[in-house]
Amino acid sequence: MKSLQRILLPILSLALAANLAFAAAPGSDIPQRKRQSPDAVRVVSANIRFLVPEDDGTGNEWARRKELARDVLLAQDADIICFQEFRKAHLDFLKNFFPDYGGAGFVDGDDGQMANMIFYSKKRFEKIAHTGAFLSPTPEVYLSTFPNAPRTARHFNRLHLKDRLTGRELMIWNTHFSAGGKRQPARDAQAGVLADFLKKQPAAIPQIVTGDFNCTAKYNAYKSIKSAGFTDTHTALHGPADPGYTYHKFLGHAYGKTSGKIDFIFSNASLRPTVTEIIKDSRVTDGVRRYPSDHYFLSAEFEYAKKRP
Repeated sequence: MKSLQRILLPILSLALAANLAFAAAPGSDIPQRKRQSPDAVRVVSANIRFLVPEDDGTGNEWARRKELARDVLLAQDADIICFQEFRKAHLDFLKNFFPDYGGAGFVDGDDGQMANMIFYSKKRFEKIAHTGAFLSPTPEVYLSTFPNAPRTARHFNRLHLKDRLTGRELMIWNTHFSAGGKRQPARDAQAGVLADFLKKQPAAIPQIVTGDFNCTAKYNAYKSIKSAGFTDTHTALHGPADPGYTYHKFLGHAYGKTSGKIDFIFSNASLRPTVTEIIKDSRVTDGVRRYPSDHYFLSAEFEYAKKRP
């Protein structure tokens, strides 16, 4: 079996030519988000959608929505962007517009694709470490899964950073649990593995968990992350009521469901969320309202909690 050392890629430098400067989103129709505080840390979680044949010819294929996805992401002014369903085609396009960002991806298959990619501002952060593991009874075993999970292995990608602005450490965990209506036992088990890893980290280190859980807050997968000492940033600011679906099949407001948030950003007690948003930006193209993905992206802004004396 392949070892994790062979599949964990080093941080990828996304820096390009010097004449490529970070700029505002080219599409001025996308509102630019402003920070509450210059010291705040802004994080985006973005399920950007696999490249799948069923999207061909629908207007939702990556080639048709990549500019909108770019514009929405640039408008967030994020320090960190955590992707799910990320593939090389996404990297090849987006890296041109994030020249001052590094990237950390976890190889989860023999094709060498870097899943659960994390972009981070190299101006703001210095990398300390990058690792990950599979969400299975044997996390160190390459492509291992739970017996009740589908063949596609699931994992977490973890990036440990030092904030150049504040001197604080920051740990980012990005994940994507199994999909499918009959896969809830697998999702619950995967979250349990992640929670065990979370509990082993020093609580004094500010930490953020992002991901597509493929289930709502009523299930044990969600509860496991909370039990590890983490707070759902959206409920912390807006209350426990389900704010509505985040997966919408490229239909946005026309999806027709009133609940079903399955994408989340959590943080531990060393961070205080000050702003959260379910990002619903869209654009009308050729008379059709289009979205950057079949999921709404999420954002959260954080302040560091004061260190204990």
